[in-house]
Amino acid sequence: MARKSVKKSLINQLKAKNANIDAFTALVDDYAALNEICTDLKRDIKERGTLVRDVTCTGREVTKPNPSIKELRDNQKAMLAILKQLGLDTDTVRVNTDDDEL
Repeated sequence: MARKSVKKSLINQLKAKNANIDAFTALVDDYAALNEICTDLKRDIKERGTLVRDVTCTGREVTKPNPSIKELRDNQKAMLAILKQLGLDTDTVRVNTDDDEL
């Protein structure tokens, strides 16, 4: 999802909860940035795979887990924490319909 689209979606949810304040908007910015990072990490995992070759400090070549996997997991945890702080989950999300605009 594009950063702008993610931000708009989350801001709309905050507006629906009458919680569109600067502190929460800053969290939305953080969420959108983390979302972009997750996209890049997923791309790296797809391109390089789950195991990558690396050279140790002694010059020996080794195969190790792609560090993007751990980073992706950590970023996703941070994103879930932000959603929790904003009070947004599948039970509280408000879906915009055409009737909402009338």
